[in-house]
Amino acid sequence: MFELRSREPVVLAENFDALVTWYQEALEFSVQSQHTEGFHYATMENSAGVRLGIASAREMGVEPHDRTHASVVLQFEVADVPAFLEHVGASGGTIASGPLRNERDGFWFGSFADPEGNSSWVVDRNCPQ
Repeated sequence: MFELRSREPVVLAENFDALVTWYQEALEFSVQSQHTEGFHYATMENSAGVRLGIASAREMGVEPHDRTHASVVLQFEVADVPAFLEHVGASGGTIASGPLRNERDGFWFGSFADPEGNSSWVVDRNCPQ
């Protein structure tokens, strides 16, 4: 019927420029394309091929509220969750939980928020799919 294809998840920003810069500096995403006329949107990608979009919330007609109650959460995988969370905290992000170890399944996990409060989970490669 319809072939549904995946595109980058999009984070809506109150301060577009500041959030693009944070994802570049803290999480090592690079801007692949950026639109600033009519609307602000950046397509970003990291060295592992993870793609992410950042858009101006106001221009998309969204008024961000308490982002700790988000119904969609980004999830990333890293080799060393404790070191990653320490880096995020030192880079202006907020650590929401962890690092924690799931002893039964043998993996590390935690959660963090970018400077605007957008939540993300982080796991290591041992996390079951």
